[in-house]
Amino acid sequence: MRQFFTLRFWLTLAALGGLTLLAALIARNESSKPPAFVDGSVVPSDELRKLDLVSWVYGIQPTPGFAIVDGKTTTDLALVLDGTRTMIIKAGTPGEINCPNYTALTTCTVAADLLGDGVLWFSIIPGVPGASVKLPAVRELIDGGWVRLANGWVVQHAPVVERNCPEDTASLNDFIKAYGDEATSTFNFERQEVVQVTCPAAPDETTTTSTTIDPTVTVPVATFPPDTGPLDTSEG
Repeated sequence: MRQFFTLRFWLTLAALGGLTLLAALIARNESSKPPAFVDGSVVPSDELRKLDLVSWVYGIQPTPGFAIVDGKTTTDLALVLDGTRTMIIKAGTPGEINCPNYTALTTCTVAADLLGDGVLWFSIIPGVPGASVKLPAVRELIDGGWVRLANGWVVQHAPVVERNCPEDTASLNDFIKAYGDEATSTFNFERQEVVQVTCPAAPDETTTTSTTIDPTVTVPVATFPPDTGPLDTSEG
């Protein structure tokens, strides 16, 4: 019985307890790590915006009193994507609007993080009607066919991305290392993918690395509640 209370016994118990606590802390840290990228670098998860939809917007219809206060919408916002789809952004949704005169027709593009038909986050940027929109440079490749852009957006990319530049590069990774954030990317609305990157010195008609993309491959696009009629477009 006297041996039970020896100093060595209590030191052993303390050491075991410390090891248990250390193992629990390591497991917790491992589970909370941000996603790893192809090149081994990591980015905090709160800086990533994984987008499910990027689309040209035919018209934007804010409800009375609409504004963005502290990064969130004060009232509902309707975005007419085409003749059959209208995206409803509910009051209190985090987002940003960087498109001047956004209530005018055919002047903006929307990028959205979706959960089903619900909008979790959105960004409205300038964009004229067409098949694609120019976006910031591709900064990193991510496993699973995704890329992170210079503005933090995470979007899908085509199986082979065209590299538009007078000087050839061996791969998209080499292009990123060579031109960094000075390049731009082209996002195709129908495919919902980045299909081209362009270096700063390239004229629009110069493409040194070209890939024909299979036009039969399509990416599903989210559907939204049908348009119920025009909304008050006056700004609050």
